[in-house]
Amino acid sequence: MIWDPCLAQAVAAELRGRLLGGRATAVCFHRDARVARVHFRDATLEADLSPRGGTVVVGPATEPDEGAEPLPAVLAGVEAVWDERVIVMRFRRVRGRKPNPGLILELATNRWNAILAEGPELRVRKRLRFVRSRPLPVGQPWTAPGDGRAGRKRESVDLEGWEKLLGDSGAGRRAVLLRRVACLSGVNVGHVLGASRPEGAAESGGTRESGDAARARAVPDSASPSQPGAATDGEASFRRWRRMVDMAGVEPHLLRLPSGLQPYPWPLGTVDEEPVDSLLEGMRRVREAAVPGSAVAEDRLASRLASEVRRLTRKLKHLRRQLETTGLADLLREEGALILSSLHFIDTGAAEVTLTGFDGVERTLQLDPGRRPQEHAEGLFRRASRLDRARAELPDRIRAAEQTLAGLDALRARHARGEVTAQEAESILPPARTRGSDPSRPGGAPASPPYHVFTSSGGLQIRVGRGARRNHELTFHHSRPADIWLHARHAAGAHVILRWTSDERPPAADLEEAAVLAATYSRARGSAHVPVDWTRRKWVRKPRGAPPGVVIPERVQTLFVTPDATLAERLGG
Repeated sequence: MIWDPCLAQAVAAELRGRLLGGRATAVCFHRDARVARVHFRDATLEADLSPRGGTVVVGPATEPDEGAEPLPAVLAGVEAVWDERVIVMRFRRVRGRKPNPGLILELATNRWNAILAEGPELRVRKRLRFVRSRPLPVGQPWTAPGDGRAGRKRESVDLEGWEKLLGDSGAGRRAVLLRRVACLSGVNVGHVLGASRPEGAAESGGTRESGDAARARAVPDSASPSQPGAATDGEASFRRWRRMVDMAGVEPHLLRLPSGLQPYPWPLGTVDEEPVDSLLEGMRRVREAAVPGSAVAEDRLASRLASEVRRLTRKLKHLRRQLETTGLADLLREEGALILSSLHFIDTGAAEVTLTGFDGVERTLQLDPGRRPQEHAEGLFRRASRLDRARAELPDRIRAAEQTLAGLDALRARHARGEVTAQEAESILPPARTRGSDPSRPGGAPASPPYHVFTSSGGLQIRVGRGARRNHELTFHHSRPADIWLHARHAAGAHVILRWTSDERPPAADLEEAAVLAATYSRARGSAHVPVDWTRRKWVRKPRGAPPGVVIPERVQTLFVTPDATLAERLGG
């Protein structure tokens, strides 16, 4: 994909027509795959900014990923920065006092990036990737990557100035125009000059073109088709340039250039091409034709690689922590022997006892009042034996995990450079496991989600569990630590998760709606007033040995609500 100012202007216009006024719900940056997504209620905008991507596609609505950031806002405007390959999307928040957000797509080849910003000055909040040539410090206002070309204001180049540029530049006029005149690129400069091929390009059967010359072709002017000698006609070329500047007569086409499929606002007369309904549709076809390097395939593979690296990193941390604790084996064994040798000094039911150790130093030992001293000592010996076994096994397990992690890091680096095929990666990675999959089904086919999905009036997602076992999956496998967990007090019912990432208290209206759903999906639904407990999901734990769905919440606060059976229908469940 090759972006130029004309393509950016045309795509921005299509996005305006397709999404303006649409209600956004979340935004997500997949840094490993270099994909940015904005989830709307009725559509999903996906910008694939990977090395082999460069497409902006609008598809059907999808559920935000686990790491998505809530974006309760309405798309208020979409504009392309004049003479730049940059599209700016501005949103208007539907609630709260935070500054209005904005999403900036920088589409310059090799510097593709997405920036989440806020406020009228578009202060940078988050970047999809770090580009050394444009570091974009977080907290600083975003600035367009202008290069100071003439023609940034349309009046700055008139017919006289245009003819002067053509006359002064001689045979190198193509390079001069690309350097000094706005809205020109390697794709459209051939058309502006009235040539069927860029200057210096080889004829059929000659040397293959390279760089921009290989990609540039002429764009015919339907209003004034090129005639022999038109390349030297300054007035005709000026009119063609003005047509590009004014974005007149846009006819989306999908061009088959030597570099691949290329959506463009106008057709080329010298290459295979076909009309498309829109440039966004053309980009969807470009993405599908890039299999296995499509955004979907690359996103899935990069996410699996990143997920496996995170899993192994957590595993290594856990193994090393276990290895550190194995040094307690000797101490536990000594405490157990001391208790058994001093049973006549220990009262049954005591919580602690002070004994003289084998080294002659007094020691205070903590006991379990609910167990006899002999049982407590036997438990210490069992723990010491487990630690001894772990001390012998853990070094080998740690070395194996470190080697696997190093191999995955190398694989990710090769994948980022485009040197790994999907087949090679699949042969190394463990079989994909979909969260919520049912092992009893053939191939581990995914089961239905363990929750109902609702959208609060403020745009936040609310998940309501489907039963005891599904409650457990929702709470511990389909929620984030900062999410809000709710449950009707003293009544069997669904666990409810209000998706939330801020450290602040969630909006009162959204919290109340989640509480009403918790009361409605409980056995207390017939009561006039139901107390509903809520807390952060990270303060909810499952007691050891308890059946699925049984949890202990901490730091609980309580709301009193009235069950409403019609709320689920109103919120779209």
